[in-house]
Parts: sequence; C-alpha cells; structure tokens
Amino acid sequence: MSHEISRRNVLRTTGAVAVAAAAAPALAACGSSKTGGSSGGAQSNVGKKLVEWPTYTPVKGLNPDMPGTAAGVQDTFLQYPSNLVQSVPTKPGDGSKVRALIVTYGTQPKGPDENKLWKAVNDAVGVDLELTMVTDGDWQTKLGAMMAGSDLPDIIMLGLYQLPNEAQFLQAKCEPLGQYLAGDKGAKDFPNLAAIPHFSWDSMGRVGGDYYGIPIHRPRLGNSFFANSDLFEQAGIWNPTPGGLKKEELTAGLVKLNTQGHFALGTNKVASFGYLNHSGTHGTPNLWSLQNGQFTTAYGTDGMKQSIATMADWYSKGLYDPAALTVSSTQCKTNFQNGTYVTTTDGFGGFTGYANAVNEKFKTDFVRPFDTGAKPTPWLTPGYFGYTVLKKAAPERIKMLLGVLNFLAAPFGSKEWELINYGIEGTHFTRGKDGGPSVPTELGKIENAVNVPFKYVMAAPLVNYIAGQPEAAKRCYKAQQDIVPLGVADPSLGIQSATRNKQWPTLLQQMQDGLNQIITGKAPLSSWDDVIKKWKGNGGDQIAAELGAEYAKTHG
Repeated sequence: MSHEISRRNVLRTTGAVAVAAAAAPALAACGSSKTGGSSGGAQSNVGKKLVEWPTYTPVKGLNPDMPGTAAGVQDTFLQYPSNLVQSVPTKPGDGSKVRALIVTYGTQPKGPDENKLWKAVNDAVGVDLELTMVTDGDWQTKLGAMMAGSDLPDIIMLGLYQLPNEAQFLQAKCEPLGQYLAGDKGAKDFPNLAAIPHFSWDSMGRVGGDYYGIPIHRPRLGNSFFANSDLFEQAGIWNPTPGGLKKEELTAGLVKLNTQGHFALGTNKVASFGYLNHSGTHGTPNLWSLQNGQFTTAYGTDGMKQSIATMADWYSKGLYDPAALTVSSTQCKTNFQNGTYVTTTDGFGGFTGYANAVNEKFKTDFVRPFDTGAKPTPWLTPGYFGYTVLKKAAPERIKMLLGVLNFLAAPFGSKEWELINYGIEGTHFTRGKDGGPSVPTELGKIENAVNVPFKYVMAAPLVNYIAGQPEAAKRCYKAQQDIVPLGVADPSLGIQSATRNKQWPTLLQQMQDGLNQIITGKAPLSSWDDVIKKWKGNGGDQIAAELGAEYAKTHG
C-alpha cells in the first residue's frame, strides 16, 4: 500500500528511458506559486493574485499508528482498521451520466452492466460513471486528439506526460477550481480533497493565478536502494543512519557479500546501475541546478561525475551482475527476492512487493545515503501521479462532479476506500489475518482496481500499510523519516520548455548510453565531459535557456 508502481512511475524513478518520457515536469506550463510560468501572459502567474489551495485538513476519525508529516512521510498503519468509517455521508451524484477519460495499465473490463465492482461503485456514488480507459502507449495520441476536438468528457486525467499547449487548453476548456476549493471552503465542502498534502498541489501548480486540477497524490520518495539488511548486519555494514557509513566501508562490505552465484549489487537494463539513487547520495541536484535564475544540468555536476566513478569502481570489482544491462526489471526483482542479488534499486513503492514476496525470510530495508563527502540530496518525486480536470459546466454541475471526486478520494480506513479498491466482501475478496481485504476471489482477480482503475479518476493520499507485515511497515516509516527531510525537488517543475517537450527522450538516452559505457569500463571517466558537451549542443543548453526565460517571468 505504500506506493503503487505503475509503468510510468517505474520509468520516472528507475532509468533514463523513464526520465526520457517522464522526468520532464508533468504539468506543462502551469507554474506553482514558487516556480510557475508559461509561454503566454494569460497563463503566467506574474502579477496575478494566487488562489489559495484548499486548507490542508487531515481526515478525522482515522488514527494511524505512526502519523505522517507535512513534508511527505506517510501515515503508517500496522494493521487494517477494525472499524471502517463512513467518509461520505450521502451520495454525491444526481443520477446523470458522467464521462471520464483516464489511463489504464490493466485489461479492458466488461462494462458496468456486467461488472459487479463497477456497478457497485456507480451505485454508491450515484452517477452512471462511464470510463474511457486508454493504455499508456496510446495515451498521448488519444489525449491530443481529445484536446483538439469539441466532444470533451466531463472528467479528464492530465499530467501523465507533458503536452504542448496544455495550459491554454486548461483556460479555454476546463473549469477553474479555486472558486470551489480555495481555503476553508474546500475543507468544508470537499474534505477528502482537502486532505491531499500541499506538496502535491504545489508541484501541480497554477495557471494564470488559478488552478484547474486536483492532484492524484503519490509519496515523496522516489528511486530507492534496497538491501537484505540481515546480510548487511553480518558483513558489519548495516547502519540505518544517513551518513553513518562511509563509502569505503560500504564497498568493503559489499565485496564480502559478493560470493559465487550471488551479486552484491542488483540492477537491470532500465535502472542503469541505479544511478538516479546513487547520484543523489553523492549530492547531485534533482535533474537541474537553479542558481540566480539560471538552470544547469545536474548531469554536468561534480556529484554526478563522482557517482559514476563510484559505480564504475563497483563494476570493476565484480559487484554488479555482468549481464546487468540485459536483465529485465521483473527478473531483477526476482533475483533480489530469491537472494541472487543482495541489493537492488527500484521505485519507492517496490518495497511493498519485496516485503510481501520475502515475508520476513530476511529483512528488506532501505539503505540510507552513505557518506561520500558530499551532502546527500535524495531526489524527491513531484508528489503526484497526474491531475484531474473538469470540463467547463454550470456551477451546480461542477459541484456535483467535485462531490464525485471527493467520494473517490475517500481515505484508507473508510468503507468507500475499501469498495473502490477491493470491491464487495465475499464477491471480490475475503479478509486476511489482520482483517484486511487482502485475499481476492476468482472474480476479484478480474474485477479489481487494476482493470477498473477509479484511482486514476481521483484517489486518496497513499498510506504505508502492508497487509500482515507490520514490522516491514515500521521499517518503511523509519526510512521515510530518515530520508525525506534530506530530499530535494526538481526545480524545473511547472516550467515549460518546447525543446524539452520534443527532445527529452533522445537526450536522456544519449546521457544514459554514455554513463553505461563508463561504468562498464568501455570508456574512461574523462569521456563524461564529452558526453555532457554533446548533450548541451544537441539541445541541453537550449532547454536550460528556455527554462530560465520561463522562470524569469514569475521571478522578475
């Protein structure tokens, strides 16, 4: 439960192909109060009165065993709540048809007339929710065609990838939401939406001073370094204190653990030696460095170069699987779970899967940033998956639709959350040992939150709950407490660059190829300077200039 890993999130946090598609800020040209901006004066936040976010109001009646923080540490539940609350007292819907366009990573389901989960949610919400579910691969094409057309659905999920003219589309076709949600009004009328942390709203940003979307929350931690901490303890290198272990001590311990048939460091062809995690440990800024209004690439910093040198040293010592660049993400997970790999890097949410698969046969834990001589800068996520917008409509229609979204954002521990995510007890699931809806029926394996993903219309903030694994949940909570306060955000969030929109995938693949060549010993470390020079000439400098120009519009 701590964090679902979609294909996009894996890409965002585990490799340059991901960074290629998704590390560019997801919300095009929609600046926040800190970093906003856009290509046109109407979209810019310069000189505009910034509409308040909803007053952050944690849900009442649910008491986590370990409370989260405003900075992004998740609420943690060690067992499933025994008494579910009723989060939404009355049906928000008016019985009408509501059309929604969302992404899907599952199999296209039967419609609500033949799907008991879908029908049950529609009945509970009080509308005929018609979901158009588009695969990730077709998303940009479908969304572009929809935005250019006139027949818009009522609810649209945006922010999955950056799209040209997105800010203009919002102002032309979508309802500004500040009038319904700003300040205490949002907290009073739509409390589940007001329970979404402000860092998610900040990353989503405003357009022309107002906001048009509601963020679909995600945790702050991104790419993480996981280890079999039992083996780390045996090697004398387990130290769950940031900076408590020197790099040289870690390396020596990894050499001890690198035995025949087992590799101390697991990775795969997407993660590319886990560089997104290790670069932050070496003090590398999150994709960009911003100083005096100027953007420079993090890939050209000393921290990035030092992290590459560290990974190259580890590779030369045989600590990585020599076939690493051909290993799939799935096989890498399996290799960590069966002990072939002692460590691995993966998206933060991978922890839940590892904990469930290993089931305390050994303790899976987060390796804290080790001492490299630099202040660590773990790369934080934007804190949202995408954001949901509403087609312009009469105020009463908008309020009803916000009520539907408020229902779908019902929190963990509520009856609504259980229905949305697991369906009907006895029909879709039975309860596990701790009372949670963790055992799917045969129907539940088909009708579920993957194949009927209401969570991409709107969802509650994710919590740290791992069914039947309270000790693992405690470890996850402690790691967040240690790492989140050290984290840094991408300073380019919400700032537009036309060149980045077009060329980011190619540029990041070029960067990754150069990095892999050095780590595997096929090129010297000195060649990294040439990689950066080529990257800048092929568009990197142009992106930096465009980001700087956009930034200046809101920070005159």
